[in-house]
Amino acid sequence: MKTSIVRPELVNNEIKLVNTEADRVQVTEPSIMAIDGSTTNTGVAILREKDGAMFYVAAFTREKDKGETPVQYKVRLKKQIQSILASNMLISKVYYEEPFVGYASAAPNLYMLRTFIEEIIVENEPQFDYLRHIEVNNKKWKRLFLAPDKCPTGTEAEKAAVRRKLESFLPFMKIRSQDEVDATCLGFVACTSLNNGTDSDLGSKKKVHPFKYNIAFIGADDDDTMCLEFINAYNGPKKLLEEGIALSTIKATADFDKHVYKEMGSDDKILVVKFDSQKHANLILEYRIGTLAAQYDYIYAIVWRKSRKMPTGV
Repeated sequence: MKTSIVRPELVNNEIKLVNTEADRVQVTEPSIMAIDGSTTNTGVAILREKDGAMFYVAAFTREKDKGETPVQYKVRLKKQIQSILASNMLISKVYYEEPFVGYASAAPNLYMLRTFIEEIIVENEPQFDYLRHIEVNNKKWKRLFLAPDKCPTGTEAEKAAVRRKLESFLPFMKIRSQDEVDATCLGFVACTSLNNGTDSDLGSKKKVHPFKYNIAFIGADDDDTMCLEFINAYNGPKKLLEEGIALSTIKATADFDKHVYKEMGSDDKILVVKFDSQKHANLILEYRIGTLAAQYDYIYAIVWRKSRKMPTGV
């Protein structure tokens, strides 16, 4: 894995990005970390919480030409981020962009990668118990960052609009990757939300009225297997894959519909609900998925709205 970490510094009356090493990353004020995860290049930004001032921005690039696998990349990325967090307890919140899948082969790797912050917290209990981990919908942070302008339609148009706005006030970011740009912008939105008291809306789901939804099921013994089967099982709009895919686990005693409404909130995305195959008998009977329940440890319900909340002009 190739690592590039830089920090802004005033050089000859001009702000430039100066290279630094991971073990020299040090924040002196309460900060947040924002991550745009990818199995090819992950962007990370560390910003001052009170105003979004940039402390560091980094790119962690998988060395595919040297045969580095996605699993090797995740292990090395996780180790690097854990080291930075352990040395900087003033970073108390980590914002991670919910993964979205543009093509079938991306699903397993993206979902493998998305859990690494949670793994750092759980595997090192109680060291990181103070750390908040918040997943943010891709479209949500872009809409907030680009406001009052509208978020354009199409992934490439969105990227261009986000980069253009960021470079308008941080011109030194022109030389950094799109993943670092996205991580920085996500971080700005997080800091702004924290300071105006709307941070609870950024990662959590708002209450909404019940809605009709489509549903498909996968039987699997673990999340990795589910990811391999996901694209074959999902038969909804391909465009919806770009809105993000959220994975949640439902308790045995919880109401399935209420769980779906809460987790989907006001978003228009794909929701994957995981539950024990020996629980939720009513759901298993209603959808006649007893065969899946008998064969696998878990059932994954893939849920998406029947009526999409399409933006104007789409």
